[in-house]
Amino acid sequence: VQHYILVVQAQDSGIHPLSSTLTVYCNVLDLNDNSPIFDPMSYSNDVFENITIGSEIVTVSATDLDSGENGKIAYNITGGDPNNDFRIAQNGTITTIRHLDRETISLYNLIVTATDQAMEPQKRLYSTVQVTVIVKDVNDMAPEFVTPNETAVIENIAKNSMVMPIKAIDKDEGRNGYIEYSLSQNPVFSLGSVDGVLRVSGPIDRELRNNYTVMVTARDRGEPPKSANMSLLVRILDENDNSPIFDPKQYSATVAENASIGAMVLRVSATDVDDGLNGRVRYSISHGDTNRDFSIAEDTGIVRVVKNLNFERTSRYVLNVKGEDCAGDVSEGVVRSDTAIITILVSDINDNPPTFLDSPYLAYVTENVVPPNGGYVITVKAYDADTPPFNNLVRYFIKEGDTDIFRINASTGDISLLRALDREAQDEYVLSLVAMDT
Repeated sequence: VQHYILVVQAQDSGIHPLSSTLTVYCNVLDLNDNSPIFDPMSYSNDVFENITIGSEIVTVSATDLDSGENGKIAYNITGGDPNNDFRIAQNGTITTIRHLDRETISLYNLIVTATDQAMEPQKRLYSTVQVTVIVKDVNDMAPEFVTPNETAVIENIAKNSMVMPIKAIDKDEGRNGYIEYSLSQNPVFSLGSVDGVLRVSGPIDRELRNNYTVMVTARDRGEPPKSANMSLLVRILDENDNSPIFDPKQYSATVAENASIGAMVLRVSATDVDDGLNGRVRYSISHGDTNRDFSIAEDTGIVRVVKNLNFERTSRYVLNVKGEDCAGDVSEGVVRSDTAIITILVSDINDNPPTFLDSPYLAYVTENVVPPNGGYVITVKAYDADTPPFNNLVRYFIKEGDTDIFRINASTGDISLLRALDREAQDEYVLSLVAMDT
């Protein structure tokens, strides 16, 4: 009640009382004793994240039973809006002042305060209400890949083996965030459309191709859909599935018997198309060099002389050379190998003098008689261990002795008497002979 109208009567106490009346008007002055009251006690609304700036969200309303300035209400957003995305008009209408982003904030619980406007600020009364704003998704985010764009798989891996899981994320929700995967056309890989697992679907041989580049697509189910592409490099790791191969399989060389130690004889070569240690070839002599006259460099395949050779001892070597890969250096894998044959001929040099095998020689002749057949006495023979052409012709000479009595056939070594001898004059003759090769 804001005012009262009172009628006041004054009456005396006579036998015939007399009276009079007075009208009194009472105005009730307002005291700020009522707070604003919101009705309803809470508000909520759903909006899409792509609404334009200035869009109305909801209008709140509060009443104050007081009058005048005590009943006049001012609205303010006092909480729940950390980025100042909203404002409220004095009529209680909340509007946007920034673009909303559901992926950043999907739910606002705004606190709206209604304050009366009493003359003395310290005596102003207020009340609050919660306004819930739910930001609904639109398909404004494309999928993003979170897995590496490079991987590796070993060759000869079984079909349907998993290579790697591919994952993309989409910050949208619902269908807008549901991702399906696809893979560019290729002969050896397949991709699960739902789980994103990359698998082997065909034979892989590193020696034919050592890497593949495939295009992976992640697409959401929004309207319209958004997608992202990733170029994926798949490196093919080597398996020791190839043996070293000698080409040619047989080698031959000739080396002089006086070759210096360390002299190179020849070089063998084997190739292995595997990679790394699986394709690195190590060489060794496995057979045919019992005296170890030769060595082979295990990394280059160069064969060298390591001892003095002797044609007269060994004139021909047949060596078995092995080339094996180094797979055993890094794992317990099977070491693969191949073999080749090296024929080494040792060429002779004239390093052996002729030798009289039956020296000294002893011959008898009758005095006073020249032997028949041109005075033939004896034949001497010298042996030369060298090979032709060095020892195919030995020449003989009398170095010391009676060359006027004896002569020697330089080619045959036949010694002949030139005239009859007299035992009483001299009963023995000593000849010193020389055999010389050509």
